[in-house]
Amino acid sequence: MKIGLISDIHCNLPGLERALDLLGDCDELLCAGDILYQYRFSNEVLGLLVARGVRAIVGNHDKTVLYTPGLPLRQSASVDPGHLAYLAALPDQLSLTLDGLRVAMFHGAPWDEPRATSACYLYPEDERQFGRLAEVDADVIVLGHTHRAFTARVGEILVVNPGSCGEPRDGTRNLTCAVLDTASRDVEFHRFPM
Repeated sequence: MKIGLISDIHCNLPGLERALDLLGDCDELLCAGDILYQYRFSNEVLGLLVARGVRAIVGNHDKTVLYTPGLPLRQSASVDPGHLAYLAALPDQLSLTLDGLRVAMFHGAPWDEPRATSACYLYPEDERQFGRLAEVDADVIVLGHTHRAFTARVGEILVVNPGSCGEPRDGTRNLTCAVLDTASRDVEFHRFPM
């Protein structure tokens, strides 16, 4: 089974469309949050996620849209109430079993506060923080938030961050997404220009 992984779309519809094209032969699609920007809403991005059956969680920017008191964006005539309701119904984190593989997905870190509009940045080189992932009961952990594509191991757990299909922050102008093969546990990254 192939699992397509995306994260940190940040309202970039062309980036999302390209990522979904690259992941077209995947059996499942997962999104590790930050679908929107804290100050921008995209009915088109949310509609495409729904149409493609992407399983998504909310990121810190999405939580800012949802939970900031009096945020004018929520009352904007351009925001489809159905898409806002869809966003509000997304979980903060996700645990599921796909092809016998236990997958846990978090935007920042498992210990982030559920309604917080900030999230922890987890990088493999921060051994103390990253090592805390060993407490998660999963075979694979999918992370977002850093906009940096990587794989790493914490004990027997494979950690995958697909990077960002919306806004590169890794020193390149390339967007990224990833494919996880559940049989081999190999991860293939797709890099494509903005």
